[in-house]
Amino acid sequence: MTGKPSTPDFPQHVSRSESIVKGGTPYAQTGRSYVGLKSPGGGICALEMQNGVPVSFISHCAVTEEHNGLKHLRQVTHTNLLGLKEVFLQDGIAFFLYDAWGITLEELQRLSHVFRLGEVEVATICKGILQGLEYMHNALGICHGDLSCSTVLINDEGNVKIAGIGESMVRKSSPQGKFQDVGAVCDIARTLLDFDNITGVRGTLGLLAVDFIAAPLDVTVEYLLQHSFLRIAVPHCVRPVNILCTIASQCLML
Repeated sequence: MTGKPSTPDFPQHVSRSESIVKGGTPYAQTGRSYVGLKSPGGGICALEMQNGVPVSFISHCAVTEEHNGLKHLRQVTHTNLLGLKEVFLQDGIAFFLYDAWGITLEELQRLSHVFRLGEVEVATICKGILQGLEYMHNALGICHGDLSCSTVLINDEGNVKIAGIGESMVRKSSPQGKFQDVGAVCDIARTLLDFDNITGVRGTLGLLAVDFIAAPLDVTVEYLLQHSFLRIAVPHCVRPVNILCTIASQCLML
């Protein structure tokens, strides 16, 4: 999809000095091509393509000019946050263009009957998520508000990335938002380790994971980052996940 450049239409809450925030839609920009997705995954509805390679991953959500969250829109760079490259605003819709995608934890779970992450990998993933949340809560002053296995991914370099930072910037945060984000991390760990279906004696790492998952509802990111379970995290131990998922998918077809 290509088209002509559109006339900027900035809400009053967004300064024109915000270099990543533009008027119109991404699909109306000259010299840029897009491919729509029939079955969006992780909220991604289209890809920006260059020479047959996806260079941006696009999602969108409804906003209003009175939405105070628009003032938070900015470029974000953090190891554990999916990079937000551009934002387009038009007719009450915000379009977010993100950096390279990866494989979501939800996609990993679909292969859980042939391939499952262990405690070390889950600790590494949870530590990455919490580090991203720490930056969101403290540096950006926002909550995620929609953290789940579908909004956390692992890229080709083995980095854990929280997706949907743009939507989080314009989403209204509740007073309990930070605690809900932290609770969501514990829920993700429970899901990845399938603790609700495991019976019998657990090993040392399993007991640490149980204690991590059972964290009180009112703990902060900083508190949970000090948990003993996260001390077993190994940087980039999830780097081969994409390869392992390919192997697991092939096993399903045998």
